[in-house]
Amino acid sequence: MTEAKLDLIAKLLAKAESTTPEEAEALTEHAERLIVKYGIEQAQIDEKRGLLGQTREQIVTERMLFRGVYAKDLREIGIGVAYGLGAVRPILAEYPPIAGLLLVGHSSDVTQVQTLTASLQVQATVAMRAWWIAHRDLYAGHREGVRRRARSGFLRGFAAGAMNRIEQSRRAAVEESGSGTELVLTSRRSRVDEAVDEMATTHARRRRGADPGSFAHGHRSGLEAQTGGGTAVSAR
Repeated sequence: MTEAKLDLIAKLLAKAESTTPEEAEALTEHAERLIVKYGIEQAQIDEKRGLLGQTREQIVTERMLFRGVYAKDLREIGIGVAYGLGAVRPILAEYPPIAGLLLVGHSSDVTQVQTLTASLQVQATVAMRAWWIAHRDLYAGHREGVRRRARSGFLRGFAAGAMNRIEQSRRAAVEESGSGTELVLTSRRSRVDEAVDEMATTHARRRRGADPGSFAHGHRSGLEAQTGGGTAVSAR
């Protein structure tokens, strides 16, 4: 994918953050499809390089940090994006009170995970606050721990919904790319797996025990997420 197309993705995401929800959804869905397509094209190019005996794209390890009361819940978004796109392995890294995530993958794939994760953090936090305003009466009289667990559940549901949406986009893009694409992507993931296997790590896993109601609302919101550009935020 050319620099011009990457620039187009950036412009689409930037515009999506300053327009109506309806237009933003169309813009971000377009950008997300381009991002998935970009990942496939990079994998195909890298596979050809390998067959020709040329240097392949570097496998890197990048760290993302998540801060605030809901740091571990926001980290779930990063895990979901990595699994959704399918080419990057997320690994837990703890820096109390900060929640960390190591992303292991080819450089271009890791960059896309970072971009989507940062954007979805912003969306998840905004969506959670709006949901809480509309539903906090349901938790009236409960201890703050219960109320916080509900907000936490929403964020975790959002992460699961976003992951499902990204996976669907990836599957559609692979089918459109034709035969042989899945084999290329599998080979790419295998090289990442080999790199991870050489590391002494704790692989990221889904957390349990979310409030069922808030998780369901968050999951629905995540499926409808508009993937815009942004940076990590702290939920308060």
